[in-house]
Amino acid sequence: MKATDFENFMREVHGHPPFPWQSAVVAEAVERGTWPALVDVPTGLGKTSMLDVAVFLLALSAGGEAPAGLGRRRIFLVVDRRIVVDQAEAHGRVIAEALEKANEGEVRFEVARRLRGLFGASQGEAALRVVKMRGGATWDASWLPRPDLPAIITGTVDQVGSRLFFRGYGVTRERRPIDAALVGSDSVIMIDEAHLAQAFTTSLASARLADRTSGLGLPESSVIHLTATSAERPGENLDAWEASFDEDAHLRNKTAAQRLTAHKSLTFADSTEKKIVKEMAARVRDLVKEPEEPDDSPNESKDKRVLVVCNTVARAREVYEALTAGRTRLDGVEVLLLMGRSRPLDRERIAERVMELFGAGREADDHKAVLVATQTIEVGIDLDATDMVTETASWDALVQRFGRVNRRGAYGAAKITVVEDGAKKPPVYGATKVATADFLRKAAPQDGLDVSPLALRHLEVPEGLNAPRPLLPLLLPAHLDAWARTNPAPVNDPPIDPYLHGIDKSTPPVTIAWRAGLVIKDSDEDGTDALKLLPADHAGPVVDAVSLRSEECVEVSLMAARAWLQQGKPENLADIDDDDGFDDIPFKGGDSDRQVLRRSDEGDWQEARANELRPGDTIVVPCEYGGLDRFGWNPSSKEPVKDVSELASLRRGQPILRLDSDPGPRLGLPPLGGLRELVADWRNAEEPEDRDAFQGALVEAARTWLGSQDDPDDPWTREDIALLREALVSNAAFVATGVGRRSHGKIRGHSGSGSGTSVPVLRGAAPADDWRSVGAGKGRASSSASSTASWRAVDEEGSEGSSSLNRRVTLAAHLAAVGERAEQIATNLGLPEELRRVVVDAARWHDLGKAEPRFQAMLFDGSRVAAELAREPLAKSGMPPGDRGRRRRALRLSGLPRGARHEAWSEAIVTAHLEALAEPYPGEAELLRHLVASHHGRGRPFLPPVDDRGHGVLHVAFEEVNAEVPLPVKLHLTDADRFSRLNDRYGRWGLALLEAVVRCADMTISSEGS
Repeated sequence: MKATDFENFMREVHGHPPFPWQSAVVAEAVERGTWPALVDVPTGLGKTSMLDVAVFLLALSAGGEAPAGLGRRRIFLVVDRRIVVDQAEAHGRVIAEALEKANEGEVRFEVARRLRGLFGASQGEAALRVVKMRGGATWDASWLPRPDLPAIITGTVDQVGSRLFFRGYGVTRERRPIDAALVGSDSVIMIDEAHLAQAFTTSLASARLADRTSGLGLPESSVIHLTATSAERPGENLDAWEASFDEDAHLRNKTAAQRLTAHKSLTFADSTEKKIVKEMAARVRDLVKEPEEPDDSPNESKDKRVLVVCNTVARAREVYEALTAGRTRLDGVEVLLLMGRSRPLDRERIAERVMELFGAGREADDHKAVLVATQTIEVGIDLDATDMVTETASWDALVQRFGRVNRRGAYGAAKITVVEDGAKKPPVYGATKVATADFLRKAAPQDGLDVSPLALRHLEVPEGLNAPRPLLPLLLPAHLDAWARTNPAPVNDPPIDPYLHGIDKSTPPVTIAWRAGLVIKDSDEDGTDALKLLPADHAGPVVDAVSLRSEECVEVSLMAARAWLQQGKPENLADIDDDDGFDDIPFKGGDSDRQVLRRSDEGDWQEARANELRPGDTIVVPCEYGGLDRFGWNPSSKEPVKDVSELASLRRGQPILRLDSDPGPRLGLPPLGGLRELVADWRNAEEPEDRDAFQGALVEAARTWLGSQDDPDDPWTREDIALLREALVSNAAFVATGVGRRSHGKIRGHSGSGSGTSVPVLRGAAPADDWRSVGAGKGRASSSASSTASWRAVDEEGSEGSSSLNRRVTLAAHLAAVGERAEQIATNLGLPEELRRVVVDAARWHDLGKAEPRFQAMLFDGSRVAAELAREPLAKSGMPPGDRGRRRRALRLSGLPRGARHEAWSEAIVTAHLEALAEPYPGEAELLRHLVASHHGRGRPFLPPVDDRGHGVLHVAFEEVNAEVPLPVKLHLTDADRFSRLNDRYGRWGLALLEAVVRCADMTISSEGS
C-alpha cells in the first residue's frame, strides 16, 4: 500500500473519489509523520471523511509505509450536537461494513487485513469497531472491551472529555481509569467546529504538556481541529501544521465546484419578540406556496424543502405549533420538528423521515415539507434544504446553518431569510447576535447577499460576530493528579465541567430516564391523591430488572433538571451543551421537590431531591412525572411518559419482558389481563412447589399474550414485536431479580423494610444470527448481535460480578486464561518486554486472594465444608449474577467481613512471594503490586479499609507462588506514595493503560465464561 491508494479506498468504501484536500491530508501526514492541528474546509466538502483518512493511515502505519506513531487505534470524532453524533456513527458504520464486504485484491481488503492484524484476529472477525458515546448510562459495562482493538468512537465534549480526565459522567469510579486510558492514549481526537469547544481544546493542550512521560512506546493522543467557519487558529501547538485547501484545484473538480459555488441568497428582516413566530411562519408559507415558475433547474419548481432554525427549544415548538395548528397552519405540507434533547428511541423515526425528505442526495419530487429544528442541525448532519428561515444568531452559527441549504449545489437558487427579534437580552448568543444583526442590515442588499461557501471564504466580516471565547480556567498538574485519584477521590475534588465548557458557560449535564412502576398513590392531608416514589430498596430492583440504556435517556443541564423537579417556570433552553438559559436556580429544599432515583458512584440507586443532584448524575424518574413528549424534552408537559426500557434492551440484542407491572402500556399494546393477581400469587407463595406452579402460570400467561400481539404504538414497530415474540415465546428464562418477597398490597411511607422486592422478568437470547435488523425500519441503525455477544460484559465493579458466572470456574483455569489474554493484548500493543512481563504476571496472580478460606466458602454457597473438600479453589461460584438473595446468604454464612476485597489478599500474597525470592524480581515490583491491587478499579491510591476480625495465616501454593500472609491484611498509607511514583514514571494515562490491559483481560475472559 501507498498514500496514493487512498483514492481507490474511498471509491471502494463510498463509491466516489476523495476531494483534493482529503488526498492532500493523507500525503502530507505521511510525509510529516504527524497529524494536522487544523482542517479548515468549506461546508459540504466532507470533513467527516477525516474518519476515512484516520482508518487508512492506521493501516499504512501497521504496514510500515507510514511512521509507526502516525496511525492510532482509537479514532474519536467529538461534536456538541447529539444528532451529529448519530450521523457520524452512521458514517463510521459505512466504513466498517465496507471493510467486512471487501474482496481480495481491493485496497479495503488490505486495510481490513492490517486492522485485524493489530489485535491478532482472523479473517471473518470484525476489523473495525464503531461506538457511540451517549448519555450517562453505561453500555453493557464497557464501550470497548480491549485496548488493542481499532475503533471509531463518536461522542460529545461532555462524554469524551469527562472520560479523558478520569471523571466520566455516569461512569462508576471503578470503570473510570479504563475509560481514561482508552481516550487518552493511542488516540486521535477530532473536534468538529472546534471553536465551539475552546475550553475543552485548551484543557487538552494543557494536559498534553503536563503528561508526556508515558514511557510505554505507544503514541499519545493527537488533537485535530475541524472547522468550516475559518475561525481562529489553534494557538497551542506551534509545531503542528494546517491542512491546505487549494481553491483552484477544487474549482477544477466538478463536484467540489458545484458545492463551492452553490447559489444561496440571504435577505434580512427585522421583527419583534412578540411577532417573530408569526413572521417566521409567514415567511415559510411564502416559500412553500409561492407560484411555480419555469426554471432551468428541474428541481426549482417542484422540490420544496424549507428548513426553519430557532435558537431555543421553546421557540422551535412555538413555530411548529404555528405551522401545524390555527390560522397559520400549512395544509398539504408535511411539517416536522427535530431537536437533540430527546430520547434516541423517540427520535429515530423522526430523524429517519427527516433524512428521507431533507437528506443530501435524495431524489427530487413534488412533495413539500418543512423542518423546524434547533441548533442540533448546525454541525455535521448532511441535510440539503431548498430554502431556509432562521433566527439571527452569532455569525459562526449562521454559517453552519447556511451549510444545510443547497448543500450539493443542485438547485438553481436558494433563499435564506434571517429574522431578527430585537431582544434586549438575547438568549444563547447574547451580544454577538446583536452585532451580527447590525452587520447583516448593512451587508445584505435588497436583492440578497451571496452566501455560497466560496463567497463566505472571501467575505470580510468584522470582529465580535462570532461566539466569544469562554472564560477559561487554568489547568494545572495538580488538577490532573487529583483526577487520577479515582478511588477514593480526594475530598476537594476539582469540578470537571469548567474545563470542558469554560467557567462562564459551564453547564454540567444530568442524564434522565423514565421508568414505570416506581410510584404509589398516597393520600395527602386534604384527601387528594399524590404520587410517592417507592423507597430505593424497592424501586432499585425494578430499575435493575432491565438495564438502563442510553437509547432511553435524555441529557439536559443540571440547572434545567433541578428547575423541573422543583416544578418551577421552565426557561429558554438551547440545544447546545454550553448554554442552559438559567442564571440561577434557588434551592427550595422542601417536600414540594419531587424525588428521583440517583445512581451512586457504587452503582446502586438512592433517593434524591433537586438540591442533591450533582454534575454527571444519572437519574431515573417515574413516568407519571411527565417532562417529555414525542419530540423530546418538555418540562411543561404533564402527560405520562412511555417507558421504553424493553425496546432499548431489544435494540442491544437482549430481549426482555418485565412482569411486575403490566407491559402493555410500555409496548404500546393492550393490557395483559390478570397479571396483577398472578404476580401477587407468585410473590406470596410460601412453598417452593406452589411458587414454581405460579411461576409457570405467570410465564404461560405472558407468552400467550405476547404471541397474540401485532400492531404496537410508537416507538415500537411490528418488527420489534415479532422479534421479541420469537425470542421469548419459544425459548426464554424466567429470572427473579432483587431480593426477598413482598405482598401485592400498597407500600406506605418512604422507608422500606429492607427486604426489597422480587421483580419477575422473562429473558431471551437473540433469535437470529443477524441482529442488525432489530427494530430496523428502513434505514434505521442499531447494534448487531454479533458485536453485542462478543462484547458481552461482566459487571466487574463488585465482588458479585467478578466471582459469579452461570458455571463454576476453577482459580487455576481462570488465572491461566487471563494471563494468556493479557499477554496477547500486551504483545499486540507492542509494550516493551520488561513491561509485558510485569503485566502478564499481574494477570496470572491477580485473583490469588480468592484462595482465602472464607472467600472460598462464599463461592461454595457459604459452605466451609464444601470449600474444604473441593479438589481445587474456585474463581467463579456458578451462582447466577442476578440472584442477590442467594449471594447475600452465601456471604453471611461464609463469615466474610463486610466490604472485604480479595485484591488486598492478592497483593499481600504477591508481596510475600517477591520478598521470598532468592533473586530480585526481574521486573518492577512496585508496578506489579499496584496492578494486582487495582485490578477492580480500586487501589487508586487506597483499597478500602475493612474491619476484619479474622486471624491466623493465609497460605497459598500456586505454581511458583508459595507464600504465607498473616491475617488480617492492613491498609498501607504508603500506597499513595507508590501511586504517585508510578504516575510520574509512566504518566497518568500510561499507568491507567497498563491497568486496563490486566482488567480488560480479566473482563473479557470472564464474559466468555472462563
